[in-house]
Amino acid sequence: MPRLSAREITSIETSYTSELGTFSWAWVVRADGEVQYRLSHVDGRRERNPWQSVCRLTAIERRAIGSDQARATDLLIRLAREHGHFPVDKRR
Repeated sequence: MPRLSAREITSIETSYTSELGTFSWAWVVRADGEVQYRLSHVDGRRERNPWQSVCRLTAIERRAIGSDQARATDLLIRLAREHGHFPVDKRR
């Protein structure tokens, strides 16, 4: 799992493999409630693509996850799946 900056609550990585190659995306929940993702690797090579906004969490959702990184990660996994991404769960 990538290191978190002070502005991030949690992050996950998703991946997809096809005939074209292996693609990985980084997903983050920022402290202001913004959920974003970007393409981070193509065939193992690092990419520096711009962040794409998915949504902004409501104040109620931000309070619900609070500072509990596990709850925030579960929420991020659910959002990634809703957007057709396949999370790499390294917690198990």
